[in-house]
Amino acid sequence: MRNIAVWMKYWIGIIFFKLQGWTCQIVPKEIGNKYMLIGFPHNTNMDAFFGIAFSFVNRIQTNPMIKKEWMFWPMSIGFKMLHVLPVDRDAASDMVDQVVDAFAEREKFIPVIFPEGTRQDVTRIKTGFWHIASKANVPIVLLYKDARTKQVKILGHLFTGTSKTDDLIKIRDIYRNAGYEIPLEP
Repeated sequence: MRNIAVWMKYWIGIIFFKLQGWTCQIVPKEIGNKYMLIGFPHNTNMDAFFGIAFSFVNRIQTNPMIKKEWMFWPMSIGFKMLHVLPVDRDAASDMVDQVVDAFAEREKFIPVIFPEGTRQDVTRIKTGFWHIASKANVPIVLLYKDARTKQVKILGHLFTGTSKTDDLIKIRDIYRNAGYEIPLEP
């Protein structure tokens, strides 16, 4: 029965991308079953649907992180079905530890974060994803929704080093080479 559900979700994802005129890349299997997935840009509510379709096509269970304020009835029913992680953005350090603990407790875990944190223009990104990946010792997978080519792309992955600034510059350069500028102002 589980295989039927996986295949149904796969085809729902494929059909979603076809109807939108988009395609998506597959996450390389060598990355494993535990990683921090970050996505840019975050400029529309449709990003959630692209993310869901991406996980369906890749046959992976992602755990999108959203503001806890969105977990109200009836929205909470759908979010729970999608394994969404509600986040209290006022307790940033506690949030990092909660996600790190979830990595330790689970065999497969793929939290998803849009580091811009909002659909509005921002002067700098949120860096909680880096702290989570560093503490959990998992790679950061870089996802890019390229509106120009109508592709959801995997730009690569990296493990955190000793310098958050150096890692963020590497990430910025990878996205810059793909055609997107990440705001990294101090």
